[in-house]
Amino acid sequence: MVDFYDQKKIILVTFGIILLISALFVPAAVFYPAKVVTITPEAEIVGTSFWSLVLGGAGIVLIAASLFIAALIERPLKSWLLAGAVAVIGLVSIAFSLGDYYYMTRDSFTYNPPLSFNSSTYTWEEFERVEERLHKEGGTSSIESVAYYFHDGDMIEFSSGRIFEMHSSLARRVEAAGGEFTRIQPQ
Repeated sequence: MVDFYDQKKIILVTFGIILLISALFVPAAVFYPAKVVTITPEAEIVGTSFWSLVLGGAGIVLIAASLFIAALIERPLKSWLLAGAVAVIGLVSIAFSLGDYYYMTRDSFTYNPPLSFNSSTYTWEEFERVEERLHKEGGTSSIESVAYYFHDGDMIEFSSGRIFEMHSSLARRVEAAGGEFTRIQPQ
């Protein structure tokens, strides 16, 4: 029985190490493409926040930690309860990672923020204005952040990500629907 138990520990630790290593690339290599594939085919560009990648990696690390806990703590009930709790937190973190996205279709913009499972969809007529803040360095200007304001009082601001790829198209659609576009130059 001792040999089987030691083999079980080795297997758990081995899978834990594999998960630790994969935590570095799985959020970008697996989770992001999974979002792109599962989101509506009408989506022109799908984006996600930096926090999505961090939460996905942290979730995988927590699941790896649960395997280490199960293998290294000698008291079976205590180890499996603690490992189960850590694994559940890891799975919730991965769920938040998978639920963090934004995309644009011909008719609307959909945003599901980090740490939320509720997305909001805005038609172009619901946008009040778009603000583009520029940053000047060495004589060249670049976009520092973009902010989208809605008639209902909501505001979404992005400082990085694929939103910059869809921003000009999004701003044109907002303007065509009667919204304002403002470019804020650095002083």
